[in-house]
Amino acid sequence: MASLAATALLLTGCGSDSSRPADAGADLYPAADPGLVAEAERDYAGFVAEEADALLAGTIRFAHAAADGQDDRARALYPQVRTHWERIETIAESFGDLDPRLDAREADLAEGEEWTGWHRLEKDLWPARAEGYTALAAAERASLADQLVSDTRELVSRIGGLDFSVTDIADGSRGLLEEVASGKVTGEEEYWSRTDLFDFQANIDGAVQGFEGVRPIVREADPELAATLDRRFAEVQDLLDEHRRGSGFVGYDELGADQVKQLADAVNALSEPLAHLSSVVSA
Repeated sequence: MASLAATALLLTGCGSDSSRPADAGADLYPAADPGLVAEAERDYAGFVAEEADALLAGTIRFAHAAADGQDDRARALYPQVRTHWERIETIAESFGDLDPRLDAREADLAEGEEWTGWHRLEKDLWPARAEGYTALAAAERASLADQLVSDTRELVSRIGGLDFSVTDIADGSRGLLEEVASGKVTGEEEYWSRTDLFDFQANIDGAVQGFEGVRPIVREADPELAATLDRRFAEVQDLLDEHRRGSGFVGYDELGADQVKQLADAVNALSEPLAHLSSVVSA
C-alpha cells in the first residue's frame, strides 16, 4: 500500500521514559499474536472507512453552504468537517497529487501555483487577517467548492482500495502526532479561521485510535510502554479539555504563550514513547 509516513519529525527536547533506544528493532520483542494483529488491522480499516465517508458527506454540506453564500453555516461546518480529514490526515497525505489540491496552505505554494481546497475557501470565509484581500466572485467560490467535493470523492475512492498493516497503524499514529507539532500547536494550519485546536483534537483522536487498536499487542510485548502511552495521551487530552468552549474550542489567538508551551511540552513528552510503537507491533 501507499506509505503512510508523514513529514520529518519536528519534535525536540523530548524526555525519555526508558533506556530503550529509539531505533530498537523488532527482534527485542516476541512475535505478535496473529489473531491480535488481524483484529487490529480489521478494526483500523473500519475506522478509516467511517471517517472517509463522514468526510465526504460533510464536505458536500460545507461546499453547498459556501457556494450558496451561506457564510455563517459554512464557517460553522468548516472545523467540524475537517475533523474527519485530520483524524486520517497521514493517509490522505500519502496521495501526493491529491493532498496539495485539498489541503495546501497559502504559505506552501510556489510562485504561480494554483491554490485550491479547504484553505483557499477558509481565507475567503475569514478574510479579516488578509490585508487588502479581494473576495472571490460567486462563480469562483462555487467552482472551488465543486472541486473540493470532486477531489474528496477521489480521495475516498482511493482510500477504499488500501490495506493496513499493524506497522502502518503504528506509523500513522506517530505521524499524526508529528502533524500536531508541525502545524496545530504552532497555529500555522488554520491561519485564517484560528480553529487549530479542532485539528489538534482530531489528530490526537486519530493517534489514539491507532494506538488503541494495537494496545493488546503492546501490552503483551511491553506493558510498561502501554501504560506510559495511556498516561501521556491522557495528559495531552486533559490540557486540550481546558480550552473547550461548548462543543468546540477557543480560537488559537485566545491561548497565551504559557498555554501553548504546555501543549507543546505534553506533545513532546508523548512523542518519545510513541516512537517505539512500530518496533513493538512489527515483531
